[in-house]
Amino acid sequence: MTSPLKYPQPPVELAGAVEAYLYDCTPADGCGVCAALVRELEEAKAAKKWGAAYDAAAEVRNHPHAKRASAGDSGMARRLGARPERVE
Repeated sequence: MTSPLKYPQPPVELAGAVEAYLYDCTPADGCGVCAALVRELEEAKAAKKWGAAYDAAAEVRNHPHAKRASAGDSGMARRLGARPERVE
């Protein structure tokens, strides 16, 4: 009796779609933390440490940066009577 094939066809390769989803990130211009994380990402990918590469890419995507308000935003807030928050 013959044994059945467990995988009748070769595996499907997604041609970089999953890699782009997991490892693509856009660092902020002039941010030293983002630049260091991108270097860490590239080193991890070169060493084929995929978990570390994903972690570095996720950190770049989630790294907080101050949102710059445009000149019109602050004027609109004043006209609407918004008060600045107190920071102690």
